[in-house]
Amino acid sequence: MRISRGKALRQMLLALGLGLMLALRGVLAEPGQPSLPAPVAGALAEAGIPPDAVSVVVQDLSTAHPLLSWNGDTPRAPASLMKLVTTYSALAAFGPAWTWETRVYGPAPRQGRVDGNLYVVGVGDPDLTLERWENLLRDLRIRGVRQIRGDVVLDASAFQPEPEDPGAFDHQAFRTYNTLPAALQVGFKAVTVTLTLDAEGRHVLTLPNFEFPGLEIVNRLQPAAGSCPADWKNGIERQVEDNGSKARITLRGRFPSGCGRKSMSFSVFSNESYIAQAFRTLWRQLGGSLSGRVRLGPAPSPELPMLAVTRSPPLADQLRLINKYSNNLMARTLLLDLGREEGRPASRAQGAAYIRQILAQRGLQFPELVVENGCGLSRQELISAGHLNALLIQASREPTQAEFVSSLAISGLDGTAERRFPDGEIEGRFHLKTGSLDDVSGMAGYGDTRSGHRVALVFVVNHAHAAAAKPAQEALLRWIGDSL
Repeated sequence: MRISRGKALRQMLLALGLGLMLALRGVLAEPGQPSLPAPVAGALAEAGIPPDAVSVVVQDLSTAHPLLSWNGDTPRAPASLMKLVTTYSALAAFGPAWTWETRVYGPAPRQGRVDGNLYVVGVGDPDLTLERWENLLRDLRIRGVRQIRGDVVLDASAFQPEPEDPGAFDHQAFRTYNTLPAALQVGFKAVTVTLTLDAEGRHVLTLPNFEFPGLEIVNRLQPAAGSCPADWKNGIERQVEDNGSKARITLRGRFPSGCGRKSMSFSVFSNESYIAQAFRTLWRQLGGSLSGRVRLGPAPSPELPMLAVTRSPPLADQLRLINKYSNNLMARTLLLDLGREEGRPASRAQGAAYIRQILAQRGLQFPELVVENGCGLSRQELISAGHLNALLIQASREPTQAEFVSSLAISGLDGTAERRFPDGEIEGRFHLKTGSLDDVSGMAGYGDTRSGHRVALVFVVNHAHAAAAKPAQEALLRWIGDSL
């Protein structure tokens, strides 16, 4: 459709008038009255997000007062920005070099045989991967254990049992982000299925990452021509049936040839069944035999001899997985780790109470703070942008500031900020934690101004149109980088 010159001129003048109005709003605000930068206000208006649904705080790390504070005292649902509170507290409580040791106890082996039960004692390791689980069992074999003439007992008593429905948040219990934490948990309790076309491009192959005897994959996928869309998963219907010990995953839809190799993960089986299957499969592959069952239960006291151990990566390395890639399960586990007390199993309430204690010791009093699970996958968790900004500033002044900052995604380069901020002016200039839920969108972290000053920043939206707030958040980053 062609537009007349007169109409085009009127549209141009209207746009210029709107831009001038927004610019004046940002420049001519009354003294003492906060104001959003004009580009940010304009992007919010275009997204249909009212200013009272937004909180923004920007502060130079070398000053005592914010450069910008808009609704900074309003409690907001932070989504995954809550991980900043949990990881900061864990770093303060444990230190960056902290590790977790998962140990195996049992009677001393005789001629390759253990006459009795083996006990695997969980200590809340957030990163006990399948690879490390295999290395633990390999350590057993190296130490001479071949036959286990008893049960393998899984001691997960370090965490208090707290009945919870993994599907309560969004009725999708099979999503890995909904997996519940346990003191002894292997492989994030995840099954990963890789999708790829066969050599002729006629069939879609579904390749599980591990041999789980209780897993059945029903493949109804059809190959399709064309490039791979960013939302390729939306073209695949996933149906999951799971009774705790057996699971069936049915996949239907079309898989474009341009996708190459893609993967999707599922949370299936009970925690006990997942570990049992992972133990039996690997133990058999290592040439071992087991006469009894794999079951939950407490380890005896006093302890039997230690037969094998696996030590986790240091906390500093784990923080990068939690913050850069927004790992919910690891953050939830950290909250429980913070709640552990001598002789008493940990609970979420104890973890939340200890976080408040850690903050208070550093002069951070956050009366509005609500910590439910420590990862932000919650409608109850709350914090104000001003207090989250205060936490960022405090973190920047501590000896562990390098570990904390490096755990955040780098704008345009990695983690959850790799594709969210592709603007060349923003790339590499900010360390950010991002967060999103239905009706929630946020970012928080650190960046550099044009004049070379370092700032802490928080931007949180709680509104039905929150998903449309990304241009406004990018506008704030450009304003920080170009205008300050």
